[in-house]
Amino acid sequence: MLVNLSAMLAAADRGKYAVGGFNITSLETALGIVAAAEAEQSPVILQISEKTIDYMGLDVAVAIAQTLANRVTVPVAVHLDHGKNFELCEQTLKAGFTSIMLDVSQMPKNERIPFVKGFTTRAHRLGITVEVEEDVIGGREDYVRGEAGHFTDPARAAVFVRETGCDCFAVSIGEAHGKPLPNEKLDLDLLCEIDRTVTVPLVLHGASSTPDEVIREAIARGIRKINIDTDLRLAFTKQLRETLKQEDVYDPRDELRPTIASVESVVREKMRLFGSSAQAR
Repeated sequence: MLVNLSAMLAAADRGKYAVGGFNITSLETALGIVAAAEAEQSPVILQISEKTIDYMGLDVAVAIAQTLANRVTVPVAVHLDHGKNFELCEQTLKAGFTSIMLDVSQMPKNERIPFVKGFTTRAHRLGITVEVEEDVIGGREDYVRGEAGHFTDPARAAVFVRETGCDCFAVSIGEAHGKPLPNEKLDLDLLCEIDRTVTVPLVLHGASSTPDEVIREAIARGIRKINIDTDLRLAFTKQLRETLKQEDVYDPRDELRPTIASVESVVREKMRLFGSSAQAR
């Protein structure tokens, strides 16, 4: 069932677990994510990036996510991931998303708070949750380019959240989008400081391949939403390559069907790690 992200994260905060934000890159990944949520009885966030919108179209991407959300009984949020094209972000306000993530890390610093405040006001009138990233997070993924991350300043984050009215805040504590960067290390003490000063749920981007013990500690220190994309792509691609070795398989449906199960398996593992399994019951 389609739900508002704020309510989902409020429940996660009460239960001290995190909800996974899993990116859709194809119909098969979407099917695998939702199947995992139903099997684990876990709330889930279906994330749609700007690159996915460019690939399949805004209307198709949202239709897939909404249709699958309405097919299951577990809570599902449909979320725009890394909204850097602000014209597109305005379009998504009326496209059927239940939450929108603004990435203002490239905007002049003095323009960020007024812009986010205005956007958040418009989104709230429509019952849409707003997540914001202000600091550059390292790594490369889709249209995100962070050659050198800029760590979050807890004092600045507190002011930013208070003045913009945003609903959740993406931290930069050393993580990286895409495949792990060499010597990647999360500053969990900094995360504690941010959690003490910021009053909204915290979000961890770039968590693919982050060690399980680090994920558990991050959740214990306040993370309530965790984004996963690269791990799903790797599982999808590995399975597809294996299937294509079978010369007698030439139906695209038969080629792609096994990838659904591969994505589902990874998502189920993440849900158990995040503590969200059985939280929809």
